[in-house]
Amino acid sequence: MRPTLTRYTQALACAAALLTLAACGGDADGEKTSASSSSTSSEPTYDDDYAYAQAEKAQTKLRGIKPNEPIPKGATWATRSYIKAYNEDVADQKNAGVVERGSVTVDAMHPLDSNPEAPGGWDLTMYQCSTSTVRYFKDGEDVTARPEDPNKPMPSGPQKNVHLLSFKTPDDGRTWQIDNAQLVYGAEVKETPCASD
Repeated sequence: MRPTLTRYTQALACAAALLTLAACGGDADGEKTSASSSSTSSEPTYDDDYAYAQAEKAQTKLRGIKPNEPIPKGATWATRSYIKAYNEDVADQKNAGVVERGSVTVDAMHPLDSNPEAPGGWDLTMYQCSTSTVRYFKDGEDVTARPEDPNKPMPSGPQKNVHLLSFKTPDDGRTWQIDNAQLVYGAEVKETPCASD
């Protein structure tokens, strides 16, 4: 018998888009280690290949966070706003007696857009294609809901997920921080590179 979905599990479905990114997964395939390009000025410049490689490193550090644990407040690979939102979701989950189990395996990372002229400074976006076995339990019952429809329970078995990740740089491209994560679902998934992976 499936547990009845509560108002909390509806909110949990929305938070899952953020939290399941960190669930103990393996390294993404093809991590890049490009060097910065040279310039005639004394200031170093960084190309897109280098920037995306650094962004992937930030995403890998996020996946190193253990389930049900917050991001350390001093983490330099995530923006303050991302750390705050993530840690608030972890605290809400803990206060509600909900425990996360399972893991996420990253199948591929696909660069989407690099915008050095973005308001607030250069930003990057990437698609993360993954396979998740993450489930949420309260009092021993599976309360995992569909993110796109929190009134319905998540089907059993591994789930293919697509996240749109955003990154910011605090130092003009030398290092990168994860700034946002949005779950992509429905017909929009077919428009992403993950559809052909």
